Amino acid sequence: MLRRTTVVLAVVASVCVVIASAASADPTGSKNNLTLPATCNGAGVLLVVNSANGQGSGQEDQNTAPFAPAHVVGSTAVFHPSAFNLLFSQTPAGGTTQSFLNTSAQANPKTPVTCTIHFSQTDPAGDTFALDGTVSGFFS
Repeated sequence: MLRRTTVVLAVVASVCVVIASAASADPTGSKNNLTLPATCNGAGVLLVVNSANGQGSGQEDQNTAPFAPAHVVGSTAVFHPSAFNLLFSQTPAGGTTQSFLNTSAQANPKTPVTCTIHFSQTDPAGDTFALDGTVSGFFS
């Protein structure tokens, strides 16, 4: 159980540090993506983070390992995160919630936009995953 939780948290953390594919790709069609709603400077957006390439462990030097960009569904815009204040939580069905607070930030970030995320999802087995907090960055 602890190994599974650790793997889930590691995967979630890697979602935040992987190098994503080009904006022209269909990120929602990828095998390993996370689609979630966010509110960025008061506007609602639907973001997709693709972790299909599996790069990044969350332990790299943040000056050399960029955070994964998130594609904005329905547009060619891309959100480039540079600072996180996100609580990742995983609750196995009938089990105890385990959480990880990510407060990673890049050196000298360009952060004109702050996005708020309140998201949870429960799988068919009854396991729940949640994100709660803010991510700062910029759109391109």
